[in-house]
Amino acid sequence: MSIKKVVSITLILIAIISIVLFFTVSSNSVIGTPKLDYKILTPESILSGAYKVYGKEGLGLWGAKLIITNSGDAPAYNVKPVYTIEGYSNWAEGKLYPVILPGSTVVDLYYPILSNEVTKLTTSTPSKIKLKISYSDVADGVTKEISESKSISILEAHDFVFSGISAEQSTGSFADTFANYPLLAAWVTPSDPVLMKFADAGNKIAGGAAANLSDDEAIKSLKGMWDLSAANHIAYKTEPSAFWTGKFSQFIKYPRDVLKDKSGTCIDTALFFASLAMSQGLDAYIILMPGHAFPVVKLPISGDLLVIESTQLNAFASFEQALEVGEQTYYDAMKGPYLWIDIKSLQIKGITPPQLEDLPQDIFKQWDIKETIKLEPTVPDPQEGQTPSIGTVMDLTDLGLQVFQNDFPEWAITYPLGWTTQYTGDTEILLLAPNNEDEVLISWLANETKENMRAYVEAGIAVYGSITVVDVSQETVSGYVADVVNYDLYNTTYLVSGVGTGKYFSTGTYGFSVFYDTISSNTPVAMSELIDIVTTLVVSGD
Repeated sequence: MSIKKVVSITLILIAIISIVLFFTVSSNSVIGTPKLDYKILTPESILSGAYKVYGKEGLGLWGAKLIITNSGDAPAYNVKPVYTIEGYSNWAEGKLYPVILPGSTVVDLYYPILSNEVTKLTTSTPSKIKLKISYSDVADGVTKEISESKSISILEAHDFVFSGISAEQSTGSFADTFANYPLLAAWVTPSDPVLMKFADAGNKIAGGAAANLSDDEAIKSLKGMWDLSAANHIAYKTEPSAFWTGKFSQFIKYPRDVLKDKSGTCIDTALFFASLAMSQGLDAYIILMPGHAFPVVKLPISGDLLVIESTQLNAFASFEQALEVGEQTYYDAMKGPYLWIDIKSLQIKGITPPQLEDLPQDIFKQWDIKETIKLEPTVPDPQEGQTPSIGTVMDLTDLGLQVFQNDFPEWAITYPLGWTTQYTGDTEILLLAPNNEDEVLISWLANETKENMRAYVEAGIAVYGSITVVDVSQETVSGYVADVVNYDLYNTTYLVSGVGTGKYFSTGTYGFSVFYDTISSNTPVAMSELIDIVTTLVVSGD
């Protein structure tokens, strides 16, 4: 065979091989294999109270962040992730990535549409985010699939996590510590039928005018709702010590729960009153400052802001007093740092309340909620230097007695004419004998135990001298089992000795202390008279 023929055959073979390689490369793009490395990031927990928010991409509250990197030496085609939260959402598709080149990375975000079943959870519940990633080696090749899952906790419906920023990323600022603050808008429920019924009743007390017609009608409506709240003994309850650290999830009540429990923390009562105001067509806001939260209501015509110190929502604070205290609170908050929650704007964006359980028509009866209030006789304004009168004194002159009757909580006590009443605090009244030697001190606090009431009283008395426990027993006071403690007393200021007795009990709604003492030289007679007074005490179960 000639050299010329050999060369010709060789060139033909090279051409054939080139053609084969061309089609092989064309059909496979490049020679090699894609390799998908991935990392899935999730929040520590899902807030079921804000479950509607997660499905709205524009709000940026994702349920998972998937980071996919092609570390292989060939493209990956038609890459598509799908996700589900086991038991609480359907499978949802992520974006389709037609091709991910070698060395390239894509980030896919999962916004889960959660079932309202999450709102029925009563404890933090473990679940899993399940993930599947499908792809192929070639543009029209066989689909391959990767499966993965990651554990996640779904919080109970009332639990709120103040920040979703990790400790590594947080600057420790107030804003970072409370980065989830916009989600509190999901706890404002102006459309809750229970809240609307209560707000309408309060508005009716104010005269029934529409709150959004004028500034005056708005103020009247707000006052009516405040007065009705006070008439139902709704009281402020202090937060647990860790509440403002931002480190833990915290139990936050829906406004209907404040009604049911007749108590709430500063955040609870702020959410409650903001909901009442918005149910009457008014714009309301909540301001967070270090250690505190309070509601602000905008008047409909002037646009002026009414700052309401909702922690004053108790028996002895009028609406006017709550506004007065609120002005100072607002002044302090504006010194910073603070966070302003524009509820209406946030709810328009999609941070809306969950679907709450339907309640029976007679729920107010079950919860013992009053829809009207009893109008008491007007008490004359006190003279300068006197303590304001809170309650009613009935004059029984013919019997040489008078009765002090308190409204919230309801209790009454009978004592001799000539004795005086002095308020030593919002929840404390002193009955003082004309001889200034005998006295009865009655104290009450919402949601307190009798043990704590005793501790408070003993600590207060110890400031003025020494207090020594003589003996402890139990007896019934107005139908409640009370711890009875007898004391020896010594006042280091006046250098006088005396004896005293404390009776401590709880109604389930209020803790009570009845402390009476004397420094009289005729101690047995004085104590006998004090006992006669104390035995007239009558306390309601409310």
